[in-house]
Amino acid sequence: MRRMRIGRTGGLLGVTATLLTATAQGQDATAMEEMARRLADIEKQNETLKTRVNELEAADADVWLTQERADQIRGVVTDVLSDSETRVSLQSSGMTAGWDDGFFLASPDGRFRLEVGGMVQTRYMYSHIREGWPSFNDQGQQQQEFAAEDDVTNRGGFDIPHARLDFKGHVFGPDTRFRVQGGFSNERPDTLQLYSNPPVSVSPENGSSNGKFQLLDAYILRELGNGWVFRIGQFKLPFDRGWEVPIANQLTGERSTVALHMGLGRSQGIELAWGGDTSRLRVALSDGANDRIFDSYHFSTTQPANSPYSFTQAELSVSARMEFKLAGNWREFDSMTSPPGSETGLLLGVGGHFQQSKAMLNPSQYNNTPGSGYNDWYALTGDLTWNLGGGSITAAAYYHNVSSAASYLYFGFAPLGNSNPTFDAGHVAMLGASLYGSMYLTSDFEAYVGFDYMEVVDNGNLGNLQPPPPSFSEFYGAYADTGNFQSVTAGGTWYLDGNDLKWGFSLTYFPRSISPAWNTPETGVRSTPVTDAYTIRTYVQLMF
Repeated sequence: MRRMRIGRTGGLLGVTATLLTATAQGQDATAMEEMARRLADIEKQNETLKTRVNELEAADADVWLTQERADQIRGVVTDVLSDSETRVSLQSSGMTAGWDDGFFLASPDGRFRLEVGGMVQTRYMYSHIREGWPSFNDQGQQQQEFAAEDDVTNRGGFDIPHARLDFKGHVFGPDTRFRVQGGFSNERPDTLQLYSNPPVSVSPENGSSNGKFQLLDAYILRELGNGWVFRIGQFKLPFDRGWEVPIANQLTGERSTVALHMGLGRSQGIELAWGGDTSRLRVALSDGANDRIFDSYHFSTTQPANSPYSFTQAELSVSARMEFKLAGNWREFDSMTSPPGSETGLLLGVGGHFQQSKAMLNPSQYNNTPGSGYNDWYALTGDLTWNLGGGSITAAAYYHNVSSAASYLYFGFAPLGNSNPTFDAGHVAMLGASLYGSMYLTSDFEAYVGFDYMEVVDNGNLGNLQPPPPSFSEFYGAYADTGNFQSVTAGGTWYLDGNDLKWGFSLTYFPRSISPAWNTPETGVRSTPVTDAYTIRTYVQLMF
């Protein structure tokens, strides 16, 4: 276009020059003046045309530069997109992450998912007893205290009873799930002496060392269809609701004292479960239950949590739980509380357990107790939960019967006494019961009151421990005549964000003496031969 315009202008100038030459040779002065005027007009038009040509050339140059710049930018964008696609491919073609009632990582097709969470619970506890429990020799002289805790009248301080990390999710689709959960124990080493002679009792559930990270749950779960589920690994044995409900969802911030002693805890094994609209069932074969009926005196002697196969003491262990949903929906029973606006529900649960085991004092040799040497453990439980949509009532009852040919006292995960300190306790039977009720006074504040009770209804041969048999430690005498346990608890919880963030407090009163059998570090229960002991607790809990 630019060349055509310039060519036309040149031709016009050439014609003009020819006309001027012809006119100068054959016309008069008047004609010359007329031609000069026309030439001036033509020159003016020529200047106008030049100006227009320059403007058009500049415009074409701007268009060319704009296109070149666009091509360059397009190239940069293409490179960036190519690099981003490479980076996405390194992230499994679009991995997703975020928050969905917990942090998660997931593949875009949903076949793989990892949920990362945990909890921190920190508390202050104050415990008061009037006297420690003394022991006397044959001459009536006081000897070492055999109380499993200590004889210090007042104890108080901060601790972290629950600090956990939890990893769960599914692989190859939602039908194959997994979970790995661990917690940091807050118990002191078993060699520590506290103001008094006896060693500190170490809760088997919490461990034997301060801050040790311990495995709680580790299992693989596979859905089989039609409501059936198979699980293998370490998990809470199916038995009672006190253990079914997680710590984070407990009414008081901790399991009840009765549930801690009468529940089965965690074990390693396999489980088959079935769930329907109104009922569900779980049955497990395992390495046995966590023997915590008495605090430190063990009847079945099994401590199965994360133990090697070579130390398995239970030759047979079967646990089962059946639940019947009489009203409401299953999700409402995942917690021990029923907030305002939630659905009214009624749940009945029953559980049973049987195991046969031998006492193994070292990994290579069983005890030499005369007779069969077996410890047979039978247990039954029943519980009823009534959610009121703004309140709740929970009742539980337990019965344990142990035929223990080889029982022994256990301090800090080490038998106490001679090289074979087992004792034939005979048939020992225990009862336990708890009743808790709660009511929301506001939309986010709940008050509650509860009662716990435990009793030995058949003492078996335990009475022969006092006076202690030859070669037995004086400590054994503490379990010769175990009185019943009673406690009344009242408190409240302020739910800042449901169970995810809450603050709670409670006062527990013990109207009678407390036997060393009922020591419970988790709830501040310490043994005392007199009445009027009490414990004050307050805690803050955060789940993430």
